[in-house]
Amino acid sequence: MTDAALIDAARILDGSPVPTFVIDSSHVVVYWNDALARMSGVPAAEVLGTHYQWRAFYPAHRPVLADLVVDGAVQNLLEKFYRGKYRRAEHCPDGWESEDFFPTFGDEGCWLAFSAAPIRNAEGKIVGCVETLQDISERKEAEVSRRAAERQLAEIIAGSPVATFVVDTHCRVTHWNRACEALTGVSANEVMGKNEVWRAFYPFETRRVVLAEMIVRGASSDELLERYTGHAHPSVLVANAFEARDFFPTFGEGGKWLHFMAAPLHDMHGKVIGAIETLVDLSVKAPEET
Repeated sequence: MTDAALIDAARILDGSPVPTFVIDSSHVVVYWNDALARMSGVPAAEVLGTHYQWRAFYPAHRPVLADLVVDGAVQNLLEKFYRGKYRRAEHCPDGWESEDFFPTFGDEGCWLAFSAAPIRNAEGKIVGCVETLQDISERKEAEVSRRAAERQLAEIIAGSPVATFVVDTHCRVTHWNRACEALTGVSANEVMGKNEVWRAFYPFETRRVVLAEMIVRGASSDELLERYTGHAHPSVLVANAFEARDFFPTFGEGGKWLHFMAAPLHDMHGKVIGAIETLVDLSVKAPEET
């Protein structure tokens, strides 16, 4: 494939809304579409026929991902310039993908996902590389918000004086606070990441589903009432939550009666992604007024 043929092939992408550029085997820019010009603020006239593709992305000279792919994607160079941020392209065995933040894009910078794939001639020789880019700032912001919400939830649960634990969609324990450790005598290390929360409450039984697990699995009201033999009822405070009480002979010196409530946790689309359960020791009396 000649350079002219490479350019003609690249022009097929002229109408593409995906920011795209193409370099040849000498790292010269042979194609730079309008979508990329708008995204980067760098018009095609400034880069076509040059080795200046880096200027759209970095303040100082350095190779872009397409440059590394043209040179055979040497592992040590990928590691040097994209440490911890690169991976093989999902649908292109010879391609590579990465994500990074570019502070010069837009008013406040933006996150880009970009992938580079080699262009080969009839003999299989690399004659160029095409790189495409996508603005993923909204996705990154959503991830940051999600992590902040998760951290806040963890801090709220950890600091609560009420014994509390959380399970995910697979009924694995994701949170187990100090109050829960004190009540059950089971440390967080013993249950975190496992779907055997029942062992903390019913250690001598083969298998027993706890209330939070029943909530996650969508158990019906009849199932819940049958499971707790009349000691369960829908919560009057929390929608789709249930309350129950039961006796736990292994807690304390002579066992304890506990009141517990489990409520579903939902994602932004309303899908149940877990459940939170709180437990209160009914044998603890409130201090008398003086």
